[in-house]
Amino acid sequence: MRRRTVLAMIAMVAAVAMFAAACGDDDDGGDAASTTPDGPTITLRGQDFSESVTIAEVYGQYLEAKGYDVEILTPAGFRTEAIDGLRNGDLNLIIDYIGGSQTELAPDEDTSADPAEVAAVITPLFADIGATVLDYSPAVDGDAFVVRGDTEGTTISDVADAGLKFGASSQCFERPQCFIGLTDPDVYGIEFSGRTTLEFGPLLGEALKAKEVDAVIWNTTAPQIGTEGFKVLEDDKGLFPAQNIAPIISTEVLDAYGEQLSTDLNDLSAQITTDDLLAWNTETDINKVESDEVASDWLTEKGLK
Repeated sequence: MRRRTVLAMIAMVAAVAMFAAACGDDDDGGDAASTTPDGPTITLRGQDFSESVTIAEVYGQYLEAKGYDVEILTPAGFRTEAIDGLRNGDLNLIIDYIGGSQTELAPDEDTSADPAEVAAVITPLFADIGATVLDYSPAVDGDAFVVRGDTEGTTISDVADAGLKFGASSQCFERPQCFIGLTDPDVYGIEFSGRTTLEFGPLLGEALKAKEVDAVIWNTTAPQIGTEGFKVLEDDKGLFPAQNIAPIISTEVLDAYGEQLSTDLNDLSAQITTDDLLAWNTETDINKVESDEVASDWLTEKGLK
């Protein structure tokens, strides 16, 4: 009788232990489920040049690795199309250069090399179209006045009377912070001997190297500036704005996911540097590696994927 009682007690303890273990499993599963982001599909795409495509892949793949539902669209258009996409709902996340956003949304506003001042200008403008500007990254890809290495001068003012032939993308010729400012007598007052519209990207460097033009507006992270011996002239009159990259997201999507989404995006932005942009461009533009592969490799190296 006593033996049966002992066995019954052992069985009861085992049952309690199994029940407790089962409860523990449920708790673990509940925690895991609660960390899986739940919200609408986050849709983004790069603008139609390699750096922007890689940046979109970095942010998109990072969010996918975090468990968000993400769709990375085929790259298309430039800033105007990106902001239009945000406005009409085709996109709900864009990664843009904050100075570029200012020139698009407030072209007549004074520019600044201080990213905080630029962010303060664009934040309410994006809010008007239902979007939130998150933290800007330390990574900067600024506008650059680029000439061949044998061109005399170190500042843009130094070449104002040099009669240079000028080349740039079509957008530059419409912007006060680009061709309009360069030729404005109240800013640089440059009298170019010719002007050519070129596709933004490596073709700018090819035209400069072939002496089809003498100066181009390019980006400071173009790897060809170093490999071809070009040089960037100092913007001594402060025409160009700060161009840190920043995620700009639909406020509706941000609210749907809650604070975790902004925290995740800000954490990523904080880890991207200007050297990273230059390295990514070297891979895509010089070594001809696809942007999605460059992004994946970087995220893996950083332990973010």
